[in-house]
Amino acid sequence: MVFVSWKAWQGAQFDDVSVPALIAVAAFAVPLVLAADGAEFAIQGAMVGVHLPAVESVRQVSRANVANLLPLPGGPVLRHRVLASRGATQRGAVRAQLMTGVWWLTCGMTVTGVALIVAADRWWIGGLGLIVGLVFGGIGWTIRPRLATAGQLALLMTVELVKVLIGATRLWIVALLLGAKLGWLGALTTAFSTPAAAALGIFPSGIGAREALVGGVAGLIGADAALLFLAATIERVVATVAMLPVLVWAMWGRSRELSAL
Repeated sequence: MVFVSWKAWQGAQFDDVSVPALIAVAAFAVPLVLAADGAEFAIQGAMVGVHLPAVESVRQVSRANVANLLPLPGGPVLRHRVLASRGATQRGAVRAQLMTGVWWLTCGMTVTGVALIVAADRWWIGGLGLIVGLVFGGIGWTIRPRLATAGQLALLMTVELVKVLIGATRLWIVALLLGAKLGWLGALTTAFSTPAAAALGIFPSGIGAREALVGGVAGLIGADAALLFLAATIERVVATVAMLPVLVWAMWGRSRELSAL
């Protein structure tokens, strides 16, 4: 993980862009991302009767982020293993993971649909995005864990919404630093790209897929596709570099646990 991030950092072409500013944006977003991911996993645990303290939840999702670098959905598998090993039923743990992923995509599609209508006057495709979002929302509801309460479900939906907003906002700031003429609402049209890329599964952490989706959406809002593609690529690099200390902490904790066995 460290080696790949460092090589990506060395190979990135930043030209006149302020590298410290890019790192500052990514570093500022780190606690927000960790809080959202940690809250998400804690809610998943609560829905299947597993209590996860805040620090433990953050550590586990950080490890899952490392596992997502595999060309398989390693993160969900790791999360499932944690829940199942702490008393959750296999079915409940699977349902919690599936529902979360589906509702993440629900929020992404819904935000993208609204943004396309408001920012680009794309009523047809924006409306389609809203419909797809509603359909996925219904699918997620049907596969919810049996023990999940209305309060937990509402919290989960809120967290998924916050996650897509954080991702789109971070991309927006990086794009501005690169000189893109893009408003915040325009950036929100890319909200679906991260959950959609993750849903593809065969791309490690959605690498490449998200960038392609962002570039594709750019044409719908009259933005520079090449510049937004570059912004998404650079955002991934600086976000990974900024997250490295947390990932090292998470994996170091794992090595200590194994040595104690």
